[in-house]
Amino acid sequence: MHRKFFLSALAFACLCAGPVRAQAPAYPTRAVTLVVGFAPGGGVDLMARYFARKLADRLGQPVVVETKAGAGGTIGAGYVANARPDGHTLLFTSVAHAINHSFYPNLPFDSLKDFTPVSPVATAPNGIAARADAPFNTLPEMIAYARANPERVTYGAVSGSTTMYLGMAMFERAAGLKLQYIPYNGTMASVQAALSGQTDLVSSGYASSDAFVKNGKLKMLAVTTAKPTHMAPGVPTVAEAGQLPGFEITNWMGVLGPAKTPDAVVRRLNDEIRRILEDKESEAFYESQKNDRFHDTPEAFARLIASDIGRYGKIIKDIGAGQKP
Repeated sequence: MHRKFFLSALAFACLCAGPVRAQAPAYPTRAVTLVVGFAPGGGVDLMARYFARKLADRLGQPVVVETKAGAGGTIGAGYVANARPDGHTLLFTSVAHAINHSFYPNLPFDSLKDFTPVSPVATAPNGIAARADAPFNTLPEMIAYARANPERVTYGAVSGSTTMYLGMAMFERAAGLKLQYIPYNGTMASVQAALSGQTDLVSSGYASSDAFVKNGKLKMLAVTTAKPTHMAPGVPTVAEAGQLPGFEITNWMGVLGPAKTPDAVVRRLNDEIRRILEDKESEAFYESQKNDRFHDTPEAFARLIASDIGRYGKIIKDIGAGQKP
């Protein structure tokens, strides 16, 4: 009797409890690594270090930045693509990730299929600035001068898979101009070339030229955002000043994980990034970096990457840029 009673009671208890559900493992369980594929001290690196500090506070585990620079960010991206998809190794990258898809035809990974988008974190415009003694003061004047003097106007920009170079190539084609491109290995080298009069123009991140515009050593002709930006008060857009509707070049930064990163991990990280960006403290940091805060869903971020792969892939093909297979 006692045995039958015990078994009946046990069966009743199981029925009342319902099906047993497996509990998702805690995340993170150890240090999280943000892999940066660009040199220390640059804009992506500085932003990654800011988020490393903030995410560590929110996740309750150390978050470290690991530099794996080279080949336009593809070395770091390749490392993350092969990492364990558990959210403990993440890629902190830029729009170069989308450009590299077409710029480097022999990549050992697929920029879309081998990654899980987590969230964008920032956007920033490029600026087109002229040397102080250039024979033009506005973008329309520069366009008119360049049309009257084909291949005489020179511009400097960082070479490789950058929006500074490809954005100017897009502008050149859209405006029907023939400019001379002078490649440089770094942003400041391209800015210095304009400062010293070696080039007529420089295409760079807006923040890189802004200080020299304020002290009169450069003239800012236009920014590349679709609409005027608060970061460049009074500066027109290329679309507006150049009468090129729809022209837009926007740099972004964001976080991705390896393919098959669990959705629960992605949602947790996306939510924590949103909270960091909503924090008032981030406003001052972003202002100092001349970036705008930018958050969106993982799905929207995936669409942005895919869109930029198509857009930059077309211009790379049109101008014959990129490495040859």
